[in-house]
Amino acid sequence: MSAPPAHAPRTDVTRSEIVTASELVRHFGLWQERAARTPVYVMFRGRPRLVLTSIEVMEALVAPHIPDREIQGPDSTALLDLIRDMVVIADADLRITATSRTARAFFGERVAPGISLDTLVPIPSRETLLKTLRHVLAAGVAQIVDLPSPRRAGGLLTLTIEPHRRGVAVRIEDVTAPVHAD
Repeated sequence: MSAPPAHAPRTDVTRSEIVTASELVRHFGLWQERAARTPVYVMFRGRPRLVLTSIEVMEALVAPHIPDREIQGPDSTALLDLIRDMVVIADADLRITATSRTARAFFGERVAPGISLDTLVPIPSRETLLKTLRHVLAAGVAQIVDLPSPRRAGGLLTLTIEPHRRGVAVRIEDVTAPVHAD
């Protein structure tokens, strides 16, 4: 059997991963075993037409593209309460879905479920935060931004915004220099 044509899906395909349709039918058991370990390209009339692969690989390939499929897991808020950092999770509409205990203690009602994520900062800084949040959602790349604290004048928060499922996760650090009483 010759190497795959230039239009084959991958350029690093080995001979053991390519089979003709007729060979697949004649020795299905053999090719089924190989497909359990690595995808097998099925040639039809000299061109790659199908890929035989395991269920695990197929589910991994399809899972991110099924819009209504949600991964069921433990309660996010309960997990977030186990960490010391201020963390806020929001959905794709930038509405808060879960928060850590430290975030609730710091922000109060501003981090209630369903509230818009831009309420974390004072009104003049909200557009900057929204622009950064939208960039993280669109690009899927983490961003760090320093914005004023809503709790005290001159206070500063560092927000590390990362993509999380279909929304964002924001880790917040109050980087305001502590005031020492003399």
